[in-house]
Amino acid sequence: MIYKSKYGEIYYEFSGPEGAPVLALCHGVGMDHKTFEKQVKALEKEYRVIVWDMPGHGRSTMAKHDMRFTLMAADCLVELLDETGTDRAVLGGLSLGSFVIQHVLCKHPERVIATVHIGGLPLHPKYSSLLKPAFSMTGSMKIMPDKMFYRSLAKHRTNTLEARRYMENVVSKTGKDMILKITKDMGEDMLEGVPAPPDKPLLITYGEDDIYTRRLSKKWHKRIPGSQRGVIPKANHIANQDNDTEFNKILLAFLETIENIHCKTENIKQTI
Repeated sequence: MIYKSKYGEIYYEFSGPEGAPVLALCHGVGMDHKTFEKQVKALEKEYRVIVWDMPGHGRSTMAKHDMRFTLMAADCLVELLDETGTDRAVLGGLSLGSFVIQHVLCKHPERVIATVHIGGLPLHPKYSSLLKPAFSMTGSMKIMPDKMFYRSLAKHRTNTLEARRYMENVVSKTGKDMILKITKDMGEDMLEGVPAPPDKPLLITYGEDDIYTRRLSKKWHKRIPGSQRGVIPKANHIANQDNDTEFNKILLAFLETIENIHCKTENIKQTI
């Protein structure tokens, strides 16, 4: 399905029983909704699942704008909740998607039941400005041949051949310029940070081979009382695809711990 946003025409899919709790899943940089195919299959019997393509990704277009990509995508996600008649949802985000759902949580906490992060990084507290030179290094990647860039990106973020082939194919369609621009925007997010997020159920997951994310995710989990942590064995950054069986098991167990998640909520369009 397509809905027209001020940021472009946004493609999304909505499956699962009507009246069930809603999960909205947000993909990573350069990717699309298909990264969550095996999560949709595991969830759709008990949950309503929204997957979508962020602006300029997959089947979605992107209008000209001057916003940071993560902030724009967060606005789009809230629009999507409205479009689907969803008052509250569990928000899940992979890498870039983790940044997007943190912005939604801080700006619209009333729309969020819980958050699930896959290879994400916390945006609170903000990161040291000493890291700024590292974020600017994305410019040096512009000189890398496109095919080499896509192959390297996929190789260093996945463990399985299936996930690697998917990622190399999908990022080549998004394009190097878009990927580097969004990566730079994510660096700005980290330097600017967000306010302390409201207290909501939190699941932090990461692949055991995702070295950088693994270290920061452990600190994130220790800092947030009541948060849950899931380590996905035999998985890298795209852990939900590298080992979907283990990831789905951890996700479903987390959802069952959320109090009153199965209580039916009113349709947002009926309450406005």
